[in-house]
Amino acid sequence: MSILSLAFKILLRVKPSMVYEQIKKHMTESLPFVRLLGIRIDSIGPGTAEVSMPDDGKLHNHLGTPHAGAIFTLAETASGAAMAGGFADLIMDMRPVAKESRIQYQKVAKGATRASGKVPGDLAAIRAQLKDEGKVAFPVNVDIFDEHGTLAAQVQVDWYLSAKR
Repeated sequence: MSILSLAFKILLRVKPSMVYEQIKKHMTESLPFVRLLGIRIDSIGPGTAEVSMPDDGKLHNHLGTPHAGAIFTLAETASGAAMAGGFADLIMDMRPVAKESRIQYQKVAKGATRASGKVPGDLAAIRAQLKDEGKVAFPVNVDIFDEHGTLAAQVQVDWYLSAKR
């Protein structure tokens, strides 16, 4: 376990918000495409995340609404933040890879969009499997809403998590 992971483990017990802020900062700094789209990680918790994207004409499609690619990137970012939040004490020593994803568009999104990501099921069991096997695969579910609160898309991203090599 690295020094940073040990520090995160201790901080999660006394001041978890500091750990989640560091994860948000690290993700924002290490994902230039996310920054390019103006995506903001609003909050991270244990297996959850809230992420938002502004309404920007540069991100629109031929209908003048948020482009499907931008919406997908918003969802993938929310899934990664939720995944990282679920493994906050270990994430700096892990190698996360988005393995597969599925998106179902529900309605045309209008205006600014936000995504809510969550690791479904028993997070403790997923963490136990990672500890026992040194790797784990699991889904993260994401709902995308437009500025009017309309459900625009539902996404599932399957993550594979293992120790850094």
